[in-house]
Amino acid sequence: MSESTSSAEVDPTASRVVSMLRGFVTGILGLAYAFLIWNATFYLIEMAQAGISGYGWTVLLMPVIVPMIVFVVALLMTRRRPLGVFIVAMLAGLGLSAVFWLDTLSFALRNGASLLG
Repeated sequence: MSESTSSAEVDPTASRVVSMLRGFVTGILGLAYAFLIWNATFYLIEMAQAGISGYGWTVLLMPVIVPMIVFVVALLMTRRRPLGVFIVAMLAGLGLSAVFWLDTLSFALRNGASLLG
């Protein structure tokens, strides 16, 4: 009798644990992405009270939208990958989104007058 198992004979308990772990990691990293989105939205609202131009809206709205897109793309790209690949891709996307937010914040602080209407 052979010791090898086919893909149909996967242990349902192990599959459930991996699925739960993937959901937990998605939730934790989703909160990190949400924190970036919250910070960018808060800064956009604060700047909007000062009266920003159309250019300012475009520049300050991008850090709100980009993390959402990066999260969805990373989630879709690693949907059927192992958990380690999933975590690395999500962390890479989080790093990319954080750098984008910091670059935008730096630009807004240095060139604030160009964003105001």
